[in-house]
Amino acid sequence: MSSRRKAREALLRALYISESRGISVDTAFHEMSEIDHEIDELSGNPEAKDLKPFSLGLDEKQKDFAVSLAHVIIDSHERLNDQIKPVLQNWDFSRISRIDRIILWIAIAEMMFMLDIPSSVSINEAIELAKKYSSHKSPSFINGVLDAVARNMGIIKAGTKE
Repeated sequence: MSSRRKAREALLRALYISESRGISVDTAFHEMSEIDHEIDELSGNPEAKDLKPFSLGLDEKQKDFAVSLAHVIIDSHERLNDQIKPVLQNWDFSRISRIDRIILWIAIAEMMFMLDIPSSVSINEAIELAKKYSSHKSPSFINGVLDAVARNMGIIKAGTKE
């Protein structure tokens, strides 16, 4: 698994925790880091593996990427939503699942603000997150929305690949 993919997965979990519990994303990252410490203390204990889904599990470079992207998303989530809403066909924005919305936010934030990441990479990573964390229909939904957003942003021309 790529370094940034691991960071995106941790970011997805942190944003989900933040929204679900009504806490800041920084608090969610902190709590996940605390679980990392618990896992270290339980080294060799079989119970440690049960805590893995709740841990951050990132090195400093990965954590910096995840935290930086989290702050971009928090600061611009309305702008991100404004990219999503016009491309939804026969679908109401409020019906998008929390997981899918967060996955879309991650990819669109990368496309808008992290220009060193090719949009095709952001879209592919979002599809992989959807395959792992969302419903069986989500990868194609995510792909369609992000493709339309990229076209609207002028990143991908109609009828072509990036």
